[in-house]
Amino acid sequence: MAEALIEIDLGTAKFRAEGSEQWVDGKLESFLKQLDDWKALTQNPRRSGGHNPSGIPTRTNVGPLAIFLKELNVGSSQNNRFLATAVWLKRNGQMEIKTADIVKALSEAHQQRLGNPADILNKNVKKGFCVKNNDGFYITTEGEESLNKSS
Repeated sequence: MAEALIEIDLGTAKFRAEGSEQWVDGKLESFLKQLDDWKALTQNPRRSGGHNPSGIPTRTNVGPLAIFLKELNVGSSQNNRFLATAVWLKRNGQMEIKTADIVKALSEAHQQRLGNPADILNKNVKKGFCVKNNDGFYITTEGEESLNKSS
């Protein structure tokens, strides 16, 4: 089986993968998706005419987590609180998130803790709302859109 190596350095965005061609292609697709998500976050929708299918504010400084959760009307749903916190972290510039980051953000904002964050993540991965990569995960557009539908 042919081995492949690819390295991309775009300033703060770096990517390196080595392995089978199929595996490297999959990782590259994941990286490019994250790059597209990051680009969408950093563009000013008024200047670029950007599209925001989720309906969730795309400003990069989203303010306090507690207010963000209230604006999204996540209520008592642990899944919605998990996804909304992931969106909040993403909007504040954190592209790769760990469940510990979710727990820490909720704790620091004095919000109700999650029962089993790892299980919630796994359920969201199965639904296509999150994608695991490296040591963490990122939230998908579908995950963000699910928050808009539930509020």
